[in-house]
Amino acid sequence: MRLQGTPPRSSYAYCASLVLQRGSRAAAAGLREGRLTIVGLRRDTSTLDNKGRGVYDDDIVVLNGAAGLHSVRVFPACTEPGAQYSQRAKPVASGGRVDPRYAGVTFKKIEGADVNGDGILDAGRLRAGTYLFAEKDGGYMDARAFQSLSAQVAERDTNGDGRFNASDPNRIDLKGAGTSMYIHRGGIQANRNTWSAGCQTVPDNRYGAFLASLGRIKTFHYVLIDGD
Repeated sequence: MRLQGTPPRSSYAYCASLVLQRGSRAAAAGLREGRLTIVGLRRDTSTLDNKGRGVYDDDIVVLNGAAGLHSVRVFPACTEPGAQYSQRAKPVASGGRVDPRYAGVTFKKIEGADVNGDGILDAGRLRAGTYLFAEKDGGYMDARAFQSLSAQVAERDTNGDGRFNASDPNRIDLKGAGTSMYIHRGGIQANRNTWSAGCQTVPDNRYGAFLASLGRIKTFHYVLIDGD
């Protein structure tokens, strides 16, 4: 379901149903009790798109059921890493890249974990599921940011094709991400760089509104759902 242009009541009902069906018991109970809950709606996108800078084609939805409000705010987001952070995109002495498929990527730096022992750090994204987030001490990227309170499960692109799916051997990484996949501000939409190496990012030009929708809340459940 595309939420842009959808009436708020319908958007809230739809996202709330996803939390109740696919979220953890704690997240569902919190939603029923009116606690603020965040839903991530992911659209599968190659890490190679947009020259590896990421794409804001996902939604982050803030549900607030306090005092029966049932309010909903929808923000563009990125929930997958850009290939600019992949070791495969790193230039080599010959003038090419570690992986020729990454020739069109604007390389920035390396982030990842080598989960299949081939000597290459594999890009990762947060696996769909429920995570309890808290405000990160000191923030991140010069703004308030949020960090998981427990180890996160990542999916790794072990074959380097830019996707996270069953064709990636040993793609489920239970420990390598730790709590490093934050929710933080990304680059502005006009610059078309999400600044995501696996974190959940909201464009800088919308991040103030996102923070305002949270108020001073310190912890919340984040339910990430894979879509189309």
